[in-house]
Order: sequence, then C-alpha cells, then structure tokens
Amino acid sequence: MRLRSISTVALLLAAIPVFSQQQQAQGPKPKSQKEVDALRKVQADQQAGNWNQEIQDINAVLENFADTEFKPQLLNMGMDAAMRTGDYPQTVAWGERVVQNEPNDITARVQLAETIANHTRENDLDKDQSVKKVNDYANKALELLKTADTPPQGINAAQWPDYKKQLEGQAHDALGLAAAVQKNYPKAIQEYQTALASFPNPIIMTHMMTAYIANKQYDDAITTGDKVLAMNDAPANVKQVAQQLKDSATKMKGAK
Repeated sequence: MRLRSISTVALLLAAIPVFSQQQQAQGPKPKSQKEVDALRKVQADQQAGNWNQEIQDINAVLENFADTEFKPQLLNMGMDAAMRTGDYPQTVAWGERVVQNEPNDITARVQLAETIANHTRENDLDKDQSVKKVNDYANKALELLKTADTPPQGINAAQWPDYKKQLEGQAHDALGLAAAVQKNYPKAIQEYQTALASFPNPIIMTHMMTAYIANKQYDDAITTGDKVLAMNDAPANVKQVAQQLKDSATKMKGAK
C-alpha cells in the first residue's frame, strides 16, 4: 500500500490562476495568446481529471513554446498526472525531468523516492539500482529540507512547517521501504519510527507492522495494529490491512 502522493497541482494552479497576456508584477507570464490558449487546455484537462489528455497537452506546450516560463509547473503537473494514471514508468520519467530541470525540487525528489520504493520487489533484477535511486532521492530531499526556510510556490509561510514534516515523513518512509526490500528490518523499523515522529500516518504504521513481523517482533506489530484500528481518521482499507497484519502477528506469536 502506498501513501497518497503529495499533490502539487493545487500549488501549480495557484501559480497559473487565470492565463492571460496581462503582465504581472511577479511570477511566470505567457508570452503570446497562443501560449495562453495552450496553457488553458492544460488547466481544463486537470480540472476535468483527464490525465492522459493533460499529459499530451503539457507535452504540446513544452514542444511548441520552448521558452515558456511555466516549464517547472508543467513538468510537475506532468508527473502528478502520470501518477494519477498509475503509469509507473511514465511517473518516473516525468519526475526525472522535473529534477533535471530543477535539482532542488524537494517535492519531486520525495515523490520519486516513494514511487520507486513502492514498486521495488525483492526478486527484481534491478533491485539494487532501484534501492540506490530511492536512497539518493530521499537523502537529498532530507538534506535540502534542513535549509529550506522558504516555502515552495503556492504554500504560505503558516503551512510550510507542517508541509515540511510531511515531506520528511514520506522521505523516511521511502528509506524504510528500501531497507525492507533488502531485508534490513531493523533499519526499516528505525526509518518508519523517524517518519512517524514527523508525519503520523496509518499507512506508514502498516509498513512498520510488516517490518516488525519480518523481524519477529510480534508484540510490537500487534500493539501498532491496535493503534491503527483505534484511529478515527484511518481509512477503512488501511484498517483492514492493519487487522490482517495483526492477525498474522498473533498467529505467528502463538506458533513460536
């Protein structure tokens, strides 16, 4: 089960409120009516939830208006749309384009780490390469967060502390998933604990339950499961997973 991605679209649409040729004092500006019309198509696709068409129209803007000032926003919107379609290779491709264009984009690095971590399996031929990517993206994001005093566009100063904690939590969650796929369960548990200290989240708790069970810490898994089941705001499907993991831990504990 994967964490719900941090959606950048709300932030990006805040940067592109209504496309017009009117010159603004700050922020990106379209350079022609044709660019305005192309950007409006992207905006309409996003608002309609037409993710595949949105990707096509984003590519069209980037190809036809190479000097667009909206390139960072469009690349992030492309990554978000790819994630929403469930297209893993395309999500990674867009994310890599974001980071190539802006190496210090913390949100994209966290999303890449989480996406790759959630799609990496023990028997994958490229497992080691994937784990390295997860570690690189997540650790760089955490490094950048240490000195990230200015919120990204669309996040006000009051929201930034909580948003930073969410990013920190998801980065550590990705590191935990990467450690778990390498069967380094103590490290995975440590990363999940660090994640939860920043960003309490029932999905991360189920990840930690899985690591506890693999490390034969059945009582810890059961206790964590009880906490998830007692959370009023935990989604029903997450509680179902927690119950299943708790049952497994209880059964394994009894078989010892």
